[in-house]
Amino acid sequence: MKNNVVGLIAVRLKSKRLPKKALAELNNLPLIQRLHERLLKSDLLNEIIWCTSTNPEDDPLEKIAKTLKAKIFRGSELDVISRFISVSDKFNADTIVRITGDNPLTDPEMLDYMVKCHLSHDAEYSYTEDLPSGTRPEIISSSALKRCHDLIQEPNYSEYMTLMLNRPDKFRVLKINTPNNDVKRPEIRLTIDTKEDLKL
Repeated sequence: MKNNVVGLIAVRLKSKRLPKKALAELNNLPLIQRLHERLLKSDLLNEIIWCTSTNPEDDPLEKIAKTLKAKIFRGSELDVISRFISVSDKFNADTIVRITGDNPLTDPEMLDYMVKCHLSHDAEYSYTEDLPSGTRPEIISSSALKRCHDLIQEPNYSEYMTLMLNRPDKFRVLKINTPNNDVKRPEIRLTIDTKEDLKL
């Protein structure tokens, strides 16, 4: 049976350290567009959906998505997991690839490798610590995400879903090692959270 793998980009414009960073220019294009184009290089993502909030502050994201003909879903501002679950149900996702909107250098090749490992090991949550920070996706089974949401007492905590999912006592967790030693550089930081990060 075919497994429906859906890439979900968690993105909002509310950022204290670097306001509206998803719109920041990265080599003449918005950061979010750079990320989207990079994910299109994946062979295993059946859909790529931008997941943002219903806050009017995030309207510019919808405008860019429409220009690119990218799919976008708008849901709860605080409860990120419920946003992901809603998208998962709408697109009948079996497997979710979580990408954050401040990681425009997410590695599509490693993403596909991680999806294959995740599925072959029947994992519920898969991650890697090998790659530079800001290039690592996470792989989550949609059923595990729903169970994770049930475990969370405070919806505001759902932004930290990684902490909740990386629980071997609750989920089948798989830590994946990259087969490519050339990119095994966890000491490098390539996420974008500050002006200095963007300059780098």
